[in-house]
Amino acid sequence: MSAARFHNLDAMRGVCALSVVLFHCEGLFAQGVVFCHGFLAVDAFFVLSGFVIAHTYEHRLGRSMSLRNFLQARLKRLTPVYWAGTILCSAMLAAVVHYKPAGTFYDPHLVLPLSAMALLLLPQWTLGGLAYPANPVAWSLMGEMFANVVYARWLFALRTRILLFVIAAGWIACAAYGYLNPYGWVFGARASDVWMTPIRALPAFLAGIVLYRGYCAGMFARLPAVSPLIPLLAWLVLAVVPSNGPTPSYDLTVVALASPLLIALLVRAETIAPRACLWLGEISYPLYASHLALIFLARNTPLLGLDQGPDPLRATLLIAATLGLAWLIHRFVEQRAPKQVQTAAA
Repeated sequence: MSAARFHNLDAMRGVCALSVVLFHCEGLFAQGVVFCHGFLAVDAFFVLSGFVIAHTYEHRLGRSMSLRNFLQARLKRLTPVYWAGTILCSAMLAAVVHYKPAGTFYDPHLVLPLSAMALLLLPQWTLGGLAYPANPVAWSLMGEMFANVVYARWLFALRTRILLFVIAAGWIACAAYGYLNPYGWVFGARASDVWMTPIRALPAFLAGIVLYRGYCAGMFARLPAVSPLIPLLAWLVLAVVPSNGPTPSYDLTVVALASPLLIALLVRAETIAPRACLWLGEISYPLYASHLALIFLARNTPLLGLDQGPDPLRATLLIAATLGLAWLIHRFVEQRAPKQVQTAAA
C-alpha cells in the first residue's frame, strides 16, 4: 500500500477517536449526549485494525513470524501508550475520591487495586458498574488483543468465505444482544457485559481482514476515487445522528456496512486527507487511551468548573487540553516505539 493510503486510514482513526471523545462529553457542551453514536467508532477501530494487521502480518504469520513474535510486536505497540493513559486516568480516579461520597468506586483503598487490574487488562466483576473503573476504555483493548490472538493463532489461514460466516454469526449475535440489552449496542464496558467484548471485537476485526483481501484482489478498483474528506465527513454525520434510546438496527448498519465502505473509499482515494485529520490520526491512540482522565475530572469534581452544568467555552478548552495531553503522550511515549511496529499497528 502507498503511504497516502496509510495516511488516510490514520485520518479515519483520528476522526473516530475525536467522535469517541465527544460522545463522552455528555453534559459538558449541552444537556445530554453530543455525539449520540460516537461509541460506534470503537467498532470502526476494530475494522481498521484488522485491515492494517492483515496488510502487515498476514503473509508472514505461519512462515517467517511465529505467534509469539506477533504478540510481542503488538504488545510493544499497544502497552506503553495504554499504560500512560491508564496512569493518568487512575490519578483522575484518586482525585475524584476526594470529592465524592464513599461508594463503590470511590473508596480510597480500591484505587490502587483497580488501577493495577486495569494495567493488566483484568476486569472487576463484583462491584457492578464499569468493568475497568480506572480506565473504562480498557475493555476495547482487551477485545483487540483477543481478536489478535485468535486471528494469529487460527484464523489467518482460513478461506475468506469461512471468515465471512464467522463475521455474519458474530454480528447477528451482537444485534440480538443489542435488542435485548437496555443500552442497545453500547456493551462491553460494564462488568455485567464485559464477557460480550470478544463477540463485539472479533467480527469487526475479521471484516478488516476480508477488506484487505478484497483490496489485494483488486475489488476496490470498482469504487469511485472520491476525496478522502467525503468519507471522513460522512463518519461524523453518522456519529452525530441524534437518538432518544437504543438503535441496534442503525448501529448494525453503521458497523457492518458504512464503516467498511468508508474505509474502502479511503484506501481507494488518490489524494491525502487534510492535514488536521492527519494530525488527529497521529495522536489518535494516545487520545483514545487518555481522554477520560480530564473528562471524568471535569464531570465529577469542581476543579475545572464543569460539574455544575454545560459550559461550551470551558468544554472547548477541555477538549483542547485533552488533545494537548494526547500529543504529549504521542511525543514522549508512542514515538519511542520501534518505527516498523508503530507504523504497522492499529
